Amino acid sequence: MTEEELLQVIEKAAKDKRESLDLSFKGLTSIPPEIGQLTNLTSLNLWNNQLTNLPPEIGQLTNLTSVNLWNNQLTNIPPEIGQLTNLTSLSVSFKELTEFPSDVIKLNQLTELDLSDNHLTSIPPEIGQLLNLYTLDLSGNKLTNLPKEISNLYNLRNLELRDNQFTKLPPEIGLLRVTKLTYGKNPLQSPPTSIRKKGVAAIRNYLKQQLEQEIEHLYEAKLLIVGEGGAGKTTLAQKIKDNNYQLKTDEESTEGIDVIQWYFPLDNGKKFRVNIWDFGGQEIYHETHQFFLTERSLYTLVADTRKEDTDFYYWLNVVELLSNSSPILLIKNEKQERKRDINERQLRGEFTNFKETLATNFATNRGLQEILNKIQHYISNLPHIGEELPAYWVKVREVLEKDPRDYISLDEYLKICKDKGFKELEDMLVLSGYFHELGVFLHFQDDDILKKTIILNTAWGTDAVYNVLDNETVRENLGKFDRNDLKNIWNEEKYITMRSELLKLMMNFKLCYEIPSQPGNYIAPQLLSAEQTEYNWDEDNNLLLRYEYEFMPKGILTRFIVETHAIIENETCVWKTGVVLNKDGARAEIIERYRYHKGEIRIRVSGNRKRDLLTTVRHELGKIHDSYERLKYETLVPCNCSKCKGSQSPHFYLWDVLNKFIDDQRPEIQCIKSYDMVNVQGLVNDIVKRDLNPSRNKEESEMSNSGKYSIKADVVNITETNLGEVIGKKYASDPSIKNALDEIINKLTELNNKYPNVSETTATEIINAEFRDIQKNQPEKWEIIKQIFNGKRWLNGGKTALIKIGEHYSENNVFCKAVVGFGEGFTDS
Repeated sequence: MTEEELLQVIEKAAKDKRESLDLSFKGLTSIPPEIGQLTNLTSLNLWNNQLTNLPPEIGQLTNLTSVNLWNNQLTNIPPEIGQLTNLTSLSVSFKELTEFPSDVIKLNQLTELDLSDNHLTSIPPEIGQLLNLYTLDLSGNKLTNLPKEISNLYNLRNLELRDNQFTKLPPEIGLLRVTKLTYGKNPLQSPPTSIRKKGVAAIRNYLKQQLEQEIEHLYEAKLLIVGEGGAGKTTLAQKIKDNNYQLKTDEESTEGIDVIQWYFPLDNGKKFRVNIWDFGGQEIYHETHQFFLTERSLYTLVADTRKEDTDFYYWLNVVELLSNSSPILLIKNEKQERKRDINERQLRGEFTNFKETLATNFATNRGLQEILNKIQHYISNLPHIGEELPAYWVKVREVLEKDPRDYISLDEYLKICKDKGFKELEDMLVLSGYFHELGVFLHFQDDDILKKTIILNTAWGTDAVYNVLDNETVRENLGKFDRNDLKNIWNEEKYITMRSELLKLMMNFKLCYEIPSQPGNYIAPQLLSAEQTEYNWDEDNNLLLRYEYEFMPKGILTRFIVETHAIIENETCVWKTGVVLNKDGARAEIIERYRYHKGEIRIRVSGNRKRDLLTTVRHELGKIHDSYERLKYETLVPCNCSKCKGSQSPHFYLWDVLNKFIDDQRPEIQCIKSYDMVNVQGLVNDIVKRDLNPSRNKEESEMSNSGKYSIKADVVNITETNLGEVIGKKYASDPSIKNALDEIINKLTELNNKYPNVSETTATEIINAEFRDIQKNQPEKWEIIKQIFNGKRWLNGGKTALIKIGEHYSENNVFCKAVVGFGEGFTDS
């Protein structure tokens, strides 16, 4: 817009006594003084221009209630802005601001203040004077702390702190009544992860306890010793605890897991407690060990240098995958002084958590002291060590540490908490969740049976589990056992009264399932026969799908079998590496192939309603995949050209490649077997379930015409990146939620076309503004949309539906992430 055109707009607005003026996206570099004539304005939108300053006359617009200056080149705002005392909403997201604009403090009617995406390093104490603030966005700055006066903002409900430099959240937040708190992309160490996972209320309670109590520090961590059987893991554990421990020529290999304690003094006079977990190395245990390979721990991999059986890549991969890259030391047990070279440089290049190699001879204690020093160094420098915890937390831990029992009841635990000063049940459960995550004790709060027990001695529980898996009768029966078997296995006094809880523990770990037609009879899938079950298969018109894994942790199919056991064909068509499912006239064959760390799962489906069953299979495998944060795998889709269609060995396409073709509006891809050009959307539709609603298909087609938008023609079909709406409708059968989802997707389409290249932060601002506008100016539409956020609908499917949409669009679409964030914040409030 030229200067002359802008003056004409201002002149006309003044003549018409306009109350609102939108000058966004006009390419403006300056605003003329004539803007001061628009004294009737209540709303001024100047976002997304190239303004470097504002005229002082801006201060004459005293009726303004909303000013949006987002995404300009302003390095400051004029002091006259402080004259706009009726202002309730101000966005000064410039990307250039280095100091907090002091005149903003004069705007005591502000309910929304956006200072995001600047270079602020501090916020002045005067922020506490803005008592009407409802939303404060400080994201995208360089903040490390907030002034304690932030606690004065008792009307604040939304606080945005993401993408800053906070290492801990200010405890004063615990005094606020915020229902939406964002803190992603900060190097946070406190509150602990387990607290953050529980949501805003748990965070506030934790921070409030920090203010109300003295601060204590917890010095405790897990040391996990892994490696092949007979490598010397148990010897290392004993040597750590007692340097003078004498080797035994007939030392038995660990069965399952042994847990022992070791203490060493810190420089600050405190005592550090190490819970040493010694893992049995036999392959039968590898699947079950993964349930105890936790984050925030130190790992040691022990290798017997006389043997060549240590699978370094397996152990390093599994630790990296399951422990969030916790540090790992390689201990070379040089028995009889036998040396072995290891390519450390290569291992360190592939595994960033691999720290160093240490050599020892346990018979002579050569190198043992260096190992002890390194263990003390690395374990005492884990991120959570020395966390500032409310004093009551540490006092409860001290009581439990001295309790010699294997387990206590939940009521006993709660009484201990109350005796040490706790008042709220929620706070007591948050504490048990924190200790559960650290591996201090086990408390499964989400299970109706297990939640009634606190397992203080983790070895008590793990030994009971492994006693079943190691039992000769159970193994001879290929994993089948009943309650009478359990009576014989768990016959010690410490187990007799807890058999139901222990069985539930096994089921909670997905180690067994109850046979549907035989109550009281169970199967442990990892002990099934390796021999494939005999069955017939109709190869005509199959649906095929494959997953290929860069590193395949053991146990994926075992967990899948447990999750889908209710539809196993005849309850018997299952073996160690495969299963056949039968549901509603369709059959699915799922087979796992493992090849030296790498692996694949092959799926083929026949019969009626094939896509429905394939959707179930993909959904269950998807849940398992999602439980591994760093799992790397590819999804492969079969070709449907004339040569490949109906073949059991067609050419396969990478799913991500097909979606990139769709994103780039490339409708065809070539088959390397027939050299035919194949329709990309047809390949996707062969796997996903079609929506037969004609009106919906028309809307989908319109969406697909926009190359800027990641919700494409198959938006109501199931695809790897566009799973959202079908899964959403599956969880949200209420028609009100379906209508709300339709409105949200329409809004996403509009925003993606209008703002194709915005950042995640900006997308959040736009979504918040759009929904506020709909609430204010389109109440009928808002009545439809808000149904997804309301009460029981939200709990019974609305939230899951919206999150599913966000999960499967968010990789390519910042607006979907923003909608999920808005939904969570709105519902909490």
